[in-house]
Amino acid sequence: MDMISNVTVVIPCYNDGEYIIQALNSILNQTLKPDKIIIIDDGSDIQTKNILESIKAESVQVIFQSNLGVCKTRNKGISLAKTDYILNLDADDFFEKTFIEKAVKILDENPNIGVVGCFYKVLKNTKPEQEIIKPAGGSLKNFLVKNNAMNCSMFRRICWEEASGYDEIIVNGYEDWDFWISILKNGWQMHIIQEALFTYRIKKSSRDISAFQDHDLELRSYIFNKHKQVYLDNFYSYVIQNLYENHKLKQNKLKVKNTLDYKIGSSILAPIRFIKRKIKFFK
Repeated sequence: MDMISNVTVVIPCYNDGEYIIQALNSILNQTLKPDKIIIIDDGSDIQTKNILESIKAESVQVIFQSNLGVCKTRNKGISLAKTDYILNLDADDFFEKTFIEKAVKILDENPNIGVVGCFYKVLKNTKPEQEIIKPAGGSLKNFLVKNNAMNCSMFRRICWEEASGYDEIIVNGYEDWDFWISILKNGWQMHIIQEALFTYRIKKSSRDISAFQDHDLELRSYIFNKHKQVYLDNFYSYVIQNLYENHKLKQNKLKVKNTLDYKIGSSILAPIRFIKRKIKFFK
């Protein structure tokens, strides 16, 4: 007989029929099984719907809806959960089999911890990269300048309630960063398991890429204004972290300029730049 885990896994799915079974199996094969898995199809194409309709696992509930966006979909799934612990999983990602067991143990034994994440690997163009990404987690101060965790983490349902859920105004990304700030500003801590127990898939086009390339300033401004008091209360830490991030950016830019590829590219482009300057001069 399976142990009661007190966990519900919520999986929003939008046109991820190619990956959803791998994501689902990563949960069904956990050493500690969740009590419930709620998959919400957020207005996917017919191919994805057909795959979801074929799922027959007893612990899995599949819900179909018109497209509402990821925040409304996550909130809906969490609102249906009957357990104290919630685990987010995107339909194109997957966990290693011990994550739930290890995360539940941490939450059971540490009442001050509201969220549990882990180190993770990246799958790019179906090929796993060697680097292990190591988010810091921790306290609110670690989230002032950047998101120091993955969206796919386990959290207490009460944290979601205190944070008033995911902010449904945010439609272009960074909603998980905003969500963690909303939780951690209430005094909770985030624990990161120092093992790569999660795989994040990078696709050619994704919401995360679009958020960074097209909406970064807009989203950062929204988060800052929404949590303005948090930033004022932690102003010194915020400034120091921004200075450090700016320093790292300049250091990385310098490293790129010193690479052989960059120098070769610059030498090749130099005649073209010279001609352009001459053309501008004679205009």
